[in-house]
This record gives sequence, structure tokens and C-alpha cells, in this order.
Amino acid sequence: MTQNKPKLQPAAAAGPFGRIRRAHLAMQRCADAVFSPHKITMDQCSLLWTIWRREGIRQNELAVELFTDANTVTAMLVRMEKRGLIKREICAQDGRARRVSLTPAGRRLMSKLSEEWMPMRKKLQEVFSGEGGQEALRILEEVRAVMTQSREDILERRKKRPARTSAPKPPTSAVVVELPV
Repeated sequence: MTQNKPKLQPAAAAGPFGRIRRAHLAMQRCADAVFSPHKITMDQCSLLWTIWRREGIRQNELAVELFTDANTVTAMLVRMEKRGLIKREICAQDGRARRVSLTPAGRRLMSKLSEEWMPMRKKLQEVFSGEGGQEALRILEEVRAVMTQSREDILERRKKRPARTSAPKPPTSAVVVELPV
């Protein structure tokens, strides 16, 4: 005898993690649809957008702004520089740092991407307008803070654990050697 189980809707069955993940992926896919004709990813657009807003930003500040690691930022900057969209210059105040700015081609591209993304931006603003939307944003910020702190706690505990050393393995067979006396 077969039981008819109610069919669960994936988003409803996913819980908070699944819903956040699905929303992120839907936004990522929408951004890919807008940006891919320009051979730009959502992450690259976020990088260019940040540079556009903060012309001359230090390269290390980009990682903090984008909530990513410095190696990822450097790899994206190298690609964007090769395409002639950004330029990096040694910082006058600190010769070890680099300042990043858009080239004229980068500004033209950002202007076009901004225009093409505007309908999606307006839709998101509508979704998050009002008290309910503001509460959702507050909760998302709380999720970010909790997950960030949890990650830091995990990494800190991992550092404090003694390094695992494997015990020497006993020989599988013993060889007895008699030495002359």
C-alpha cells in the first residue's frame, strides 16, 4: 500500500539556510544574465562598482569592502587590468600599497552596467521597502554577524588544538640480526 505524502515545495522545506542560499543563487543568476554579455561576473561587477564609488581605493581595502580575501581581489584586479578596465598605482603615502581606479573604458562599462542593472535594483528596493523589508535586512545583517563570529571561533579553536602527529607504526615483521660478540 502506497501512502500519498504531501509534496513539499523546495523553498518551503529548505529552512533558513536553504532560503538564504536560494535567494543568493537567484540574485547571482539574474546578475549573470545582465552582466554576462559584457563578460563580467557579479563579483567582478561588485569590485568595479566599489572602485567606481571609491575612486583611488587601496587594494587591501577592496577585500574588506567586498567581504572576501585579498588573493581573490588581486586575481580579479589582474583580469580587470588586462582588459583595460582598471589601473593600479603605487600609493604616494605608502609605497607598499596600491590604489585602484577605473580607466575611461572601465567608467563607460560601469555606466552601462549600472543602467542595465537598475530595473533589478528597483525591484529589490521595492521588496525591502517598508517595515517588513527593513526587518528582513536587519535579520540578514544579524545572520552575517553570527556566521562571521562563528567562523572566527571555529578557526581560533582549530589553532589551539595540538597538531596531530601520527604514532610510529610498528614493523609488520621483525627481523632479528645476531651480531658477533
